[in-house]
Amino acid sequence: MISFNPTTRTFNLHLQNSYYAFQIDEQDRLLHTGWGIRPRDAASDDVVSGLSPHLPFDPPWSFITQYRPDEILTFGDVTAFQATLKASFPTLPQPLAAGESAHLPVRDLRLRYLSHVIVTDAQPGLAPTHGIPVENTTPRETLRVRLKDPVQAIFVTLCYRLTPEHDIIERWLELENAGAETVTLDVCYFSSLHLPNGTTELTHVTGTWAREFTPHRERLGIGTRVLESRSLQTSHNTNPFFMLNRPGHAWEETGTVYFGALAYSGSWQMAFEQLPTLHMRVHAGYNPSDDQLALAPGERHTTPAFVTGVCPDGWGGASRRFHAFTRERVLPRPVRDSRFRPVLYNGWEASYFDLSYAGQAELSRKAAAMGVELFCVDDGWFGARRSDHAGLGDWFVRADAFPEGLEALVAEVHRLGMKFGLWVEPEMVNPDSDLYRAHPEWVLHFPGRPRTESRNQLILDFGREEVVEYIFNLLDTLVGRYAISFFKWDMNRLATEPGSVAGQAIWRRHVAGVYSLMDRLRAKHPGLDIQSCSGGGGRVDVGILGRTDQVWVSDNTDALDRIRIQEGYSLAYPARTMEAWVTHEHNHQTGRVLSLGLRFDVAMRGVLGIGSSLNQLSEAELAEYARYIAFYKRIRPVVQDGVQYRLERLEEFGASVVEYVLPDGSEAVFSVVVREYLIGVARPAALLKGLRSAATYAILDRDEKEIYRATGYELMTLGLPLETIGPVGYSRTLHLKRV
Repeated sequence: MISFNPTTRTFNLHLQNSYYAFQIDEQDRLLHTGWGIRPRDAASDDVVSGLSPHLPFDPPWSFITQYRPDEILTFGDVTAFQATLKASFPTLPQPLAAGESAHLPVRDLRLRYLSHVIVTDAQPGLAPTHGIPVENTTPRETLRVRLKDPVQAIFVTLCYRLTPEHDIIERWLELENAGAETVTLDVCYFSSLHLPNGTTELTHVTGTWAREFTPHRERLGIGTRVLESRSLQTSHNTNPFFMLNRPGHAWEETGTVYFGALAYSGSWQMAFEQLPTLHMRVHAGYNPSDDQLALAPGERHTTPAFVTGVCPDGWGGASRRFHAFTRERVLPRPVRDSRFRPVLYNGWEASYFDLSYAGQAELSRKAAAMGVELFCVDDGWFGARRSDHAGLGDWFVRADAFPEGLEALVAEVHRLGMKFGLWVEPEMVNPDSDLYRAHPEWVLHFPGRPRTESRNQLILDFGREEVVEYIFNLLDTLVGRYAISFFKWDMNRLATEPGSVAGQAIWRRHVAGVYSLMDRLRAKHPGLDIQSCSGGGGRVDVGILGRTDQVWVSDNTDALDRIRIQEGYSLAYPARTMEAWVTHEHNHQTGRVLSLGLRFDVAMRGVLGIGSSLNQLSEAELAEYARYIAFYKRIRPVVQDGVQYRLERLEEFGASVVEYVLPDGSEAVFSVVVREYLIGVARPAALLKGLRSAATYAILDRDEKEIYRATGYELMTLGLPLETIGPVGYSRTLHLKRV
């Protein structure tokens, strides 16, 4: 619910458990009033009536002025601290006053209230255009507050879209240049947040290739802590998601936690700024390091969304709210016979670049016999692709591997009852390719400077519309000709020499180009699913999830490493988006040898995939794979649609315990992996959650054998007996069904 008091000129945004309030002051500035949890006994008409500042914000205390909590902080009103927007105006719209000096540009933007409206059809920038509906299409209210600079002809609209059931507000800006000259924006965050003083314990993730999503918690000091990506994808090093709480005031299931995420896959920045007064601000949006947004006369620009929320139920509660929001309001609804993500087989580790019809057909028959539902041919099927030195950009079937095209293999895969998928890397080109030889100018580079290759490849210039159109036509032809149901969409290098015909706008234009390709393909081929991959987990965010179905979280498939990676991933993103593979007993990244049960127990926590070389498995091993896949299919509805609880985290006692439970409490999945154990230490029982106290539950193993029976009350107060979980160093997945 959105309300406005015309007497006090105060806005109140009410959600299920929280509120957000701000006020128009006597100078028509928007001042933040408060954001937090509503009292449990609050009535629907209980509101914040006006601003009660804790500090004077105006002279004679001039140093205090810039602590004023403006809803949008502009360079002009604010120069000593971070600004939401910083603009440069090349001309003066009015004659100079006496004594004025005409030094330009003017770097001063001050925004004042004009009007507001509440609508139900607002969309942030780069919202999906593929037309595939999301799970929940119920209209939502958006407050649009229109502001203008008193002198310059620039308008800014602040947008607040409410998803009340999850206590989430999406924030974005709409910018309009109504003047006669181009205005440049050197800083453009999507919004700035004001959090209560002392909200300084930051939870986020860090990492690198094959070590993504490592959870990290730190206490912020006075000053600014920056998380960012300076490339064309989201980043392996960190992710545009955060949680904030007062130190010592939150845990997994208790305490007030603020959270936020960017719906954007490019060069981004989050700046966490604690002022000397201990006021806490969060700024998030385009990374200003090399970006400059130019608004031509009459031009409008709408930023993507900054998704924000607050909850009273700890880090787990924040995760569950964001998971539900992503499942219901972000992910495309599947256009196929099942709402669940299929079990996938990818033959990369079985074949590498040594591809042939006979080899892939043999793998497909073994995969189908195990219960696989989607067969994906990885790198090496196209052009002159005999290694990673050549062929990228030539998305035509490799004649020496498939002399009759892919039709025969696709027909065989379909005959076996599986869908067919392909690996692609549409944003890249090898210098040793027909495309590059024909169009060497089509890559990111600065004239007269070296073109740095990484993994023997260069990045196509998506600032050129003809490049995007060319790639679309190739991919569109592939999908149509071969009845492709799935693309593993990869992107395997960072940007260097980001020279483009689009200039500094390339950081935004590249993302827009990728999004448009995916949107157009899905609009024309509604049955096509897409997996986001960027050397593993380098492109994961709410923006890419609006046009993809799942993500490849990491190239690291070592099950013990994946526990930590998947735990960090779960802070923000739901299990139904997390592709997780079972690969060889002897892991080729870490060299560790791990049991099949452990590998499946970890992979079954998300969307199950198989990446082993099936030709190296015995008949007994293939049968064991089949048993696990059949078990996963039984628990899949709970894992992919259930509410997730992190009952025990690695940082506590060296074990990871995860529960998924259907919203009605009828079924649950309990997954435990003990990574470390100290003799003589008794780990506390992992108490289950979300069950029905009065109900009785049968606990089933992977063969559907009942090994224990208890009431929901007992399971939520005492947990499972140790003998049902297994000995030290064990992993196990159990299925709970209400009887």
